[in-house]
Amino acid sequence: MLKILGSLVCFIGLLSAGNITATVDSTEIIEGDAVLLTLSVTGNSIDIIPDIKEVNGQQVFNTQRRTSSNFVYVNGSSRMEKTQILMMEFRPDGNMTIPSFSAKVDGEIAKSNPIELTVLKSATGKKRETKDFALDMKVEKPKFYLGESIILNLYFKQRTNLDVLQIDYTPPEFKDFFSKQLGEGKTYRKGEFTIQELNYLLIAKKAGKLTLEPARAKIAQRAKQRQMGGWFVDAPKWTKISTPALSVEVLEPTQKHDIVGQYKLTDKIDSLKVKVNKPVTLRMELLGNGTLDDYEGITFDIPSVTMYSDDAKIESTLLGKKLQSRYQKSFVFIADHNFTIPVKEIRVYDYETGKVNVLKTKAYQIEVEGNPKDINNPVVHTQTAVNANLSTSTPNNEPWYEKLPSILALVMAFGLGILLTLSVKYLPRVVLPKFKRKERNGKYKEALQLLYPKMGESKEVEAMVRKLYARTNGDKSVEIDKDVLKALLEQYR
Repeated sequence: MLKILGSLVCFIGLLSAGNITATVDSTEIIEGDAVLLTLSVTGNSIDIIPDIKEVNGQQVFNTQRRTSSNFVYVNGSSRMEKTQILMMEFRPDGNMTIPSFSAKVDGEIAKSNPIELTVLKSATGKKRETKDFALDMKVEKPKFYLGESIILNLYFKQRTNLDVLQIDYTPPEFKDFFSKQLGEGKTYRKGEFTIQELNYLLIAKKAGKLTLEPARAKIAQRAKQRQMGGWFVDAPKWTKISTPALSVEVLEPTQKHDIVGQYKLTDKIDSLKVKVNKPVTLRMELLGNGTLDDYEGITFDIPSVTMYSDDAKIESTLLGKKLQSRYQKSFVFIADHNFTIPVKEIRVYDYETGKVNVLKTKAYQIEVEGNPKDINNPVVHTQTAVNANLSTSTPNNEPWYEKLPSILALVMAFGLGILLTLSVKYLPRVVLPKFKRKERNGKYKEALQLLYPKMGESKEVEAMVRKLYARTNGDKSVEIDKDVLKALLEQYR
């Protein structure tokens, strides 16, 4: 037995029996559509209808309440009778029975009738309309290039002079498109109908055959509903309509290309001259009309040069009838010798001209100061080495008595060595604490991995990343403020 999900309690006077009715806007719906359920309780003394959270396990949404009062004349007696209406929507996931709802009326339990719902499978391309209402949509062309913008026009048509209470419009989902409504739309008359037109700008996110899902609308007309006792109350009569689904084909250019649209490329280097193992940063930006979501970017492979890059930052904004996209990426190069950052090409297919334009980055000659390959390491001569050289090149005619201090020093050194050896062997050992050298380079590398993606967020982070690069590459002359590093790590961890 189906569970009754609501209990509506009403206290009605003794003049006539009250009632509770349940209605839906349609007993046959398309899969994915919502059902509007209306409960109406009538009497001359009514408590507030409690909220209903779900129907047969399906969550209720868009709940609305209405009340009305009417004079009723029965068998020579008149009274004020009140009606309380609770409207709610839910989406069935299959065929179902809406259960009966109960209310206590005039000391007796009254029940609404259960309602059978049938859920029909959605048919692609199927259009729903009536003689009074219709919804339609059209695109300016069914085939267009990836990155090209097109206009979709949507038309809502209703017969003029109908008493319409409410229109609930649900636009297409545009799952595979960038979309933007253009303006507020326009309204005009055509024959017996009033037309409301909406315009959307669409840009496909991928190539291939794509489907534009239907737009839907639900219209409430004013209607009279007969109540017990012979009188009528205003109640909405709902109609559901939908557009057909549309199929479009998004084309990929046949010419070899990297991106589609119209773009400008800018690139700049932060320095052409750096010290050994200091980073050089190259920043590039693509800006123009089209989509860059699938752009894989450029890469560099320079022998004996370490290269890092951050994740590309892509932003897209609809400006007028065009999608403007911005692509930003940074590359960091580190080396101990002079090197060249080579030219890179980006092939852009312009769908308006049908031509491929080639954008190029600039080549940069980087000079590394203190290049170890260009430095002649001086030979450092100790005093012992000098004496050794002299002894091999010239005979030593120094008198023996002048050598006596050196001989005495050698004997004393030999004796001191013997004394230290005996002391280590026979004196008691003293256990000294072991000090483990803290490895800083490992922690600096971890900090570098964390802070590198944040280089563009502040000058402090960029300065710290540069210092960390230098230290992790062996430049001990660079000092790192531990407190500043700790604060940055806590901020971005």
